[in-house]
Amino acid sequence: MRIAVIGAGIVGVTTAYELAAAGHEVTVFERRGSVAAETSFANAGVVAPGYVTPWAAPGMPWKVLRMMLSRHAPVRVRASLDPALLGWMWRWWRACRTEAWQANRTRMQRLAVFSRHRLHELTKALQLEYERESGYLVLLRSESDLAAARPGLKLLTELGNRFHLVDAARCRELEPALNPDTPLHAGVHLPDDEVGNCRQFAHLLRHEAQKLGARWCFHTQVQRLVPGTQPQVVHRYMPPAESTQLVIEPASSKSDGPATEPAPLEAVSESFDAVVVCAAMGSAELLRPLGLRLPLRA
Repeated sequence: MRIAVIGAGIVGVTTAYELAAAGHEVTVFERRGSVAAETSFANAGVVAPGYVTPWAAPGMPWKVLRMMLSRHAPVRVRASLDPALLGWMWRWWRACRTEAWQANRTRMQRLAVFSRHRLHELTKALQLEYERESGYLVLLRSESDLAAARPGLKLLTELGNRFHLVDAARCRELEPALNPDTPLHAGVHLPDDEVGNCRQFAHLLRHEAQKLGARWCFHTQVQRLVPGTQPQVVHRYMPPAESTQLVIEPASSKSDGPATEPAPLEAVSESFDAVVVCAAMGSAELLRPLGLRLPLRA
């Protein structure tokens, strides 16, 4: 099959690789000049199936309200609340119920466990070398933090995820770089979890996909999708500004494969057998004209 992948973040890159490895003819469209250039550029890189959890959780609405009162609040809400945002907030509030949270967390953990397993398979099979470290430590600064974490620890036990509840002294043994003046009550150590450099991994896997024949169209904006038995991707090459033309990639990422040549400047349409949308927040805007309304807000 001829398959288009829209977006070259970590999800788009891994999707392109798996499809190419399965023998499909893959074309990836990315508006930036390289892979992992936006959402996947400098994220935390945490591979922690044991502690993955939805933001929609019991007690989170009140926690968000308290955050909004902080000078350095990690959450902001626009002053003008449009109907679509109000509807999203209502659905989010309902998802914070305990039963909904438990169901969603279980689903997320199953996906995260599979993802970690596949990550290890690819790293070993392809001999990928990127920054990574084993173990994950969650710090609990007070007794109330520990009490809030206990339902999650119960769920970890039910799901068979290994963890150790440790005191403050053990936390500092595990991570000597912790500030000794930082208030610390306890911690949860997950020895099977890890951290890794997401951007490095994406660059390495992109070139493995290219070896398998995947075609990469950078600086290419997908303008719209035309549904049908042979869906069309309407896209346009966007020349980069002179100051952003240089793309530095890891020295170890050189590989054989088809060249990534710039497309014509005018909008063009290509037909495919299938389209996979991996455009993060851009996915909602791209799919809305097709009647698909994703519950994504920013």
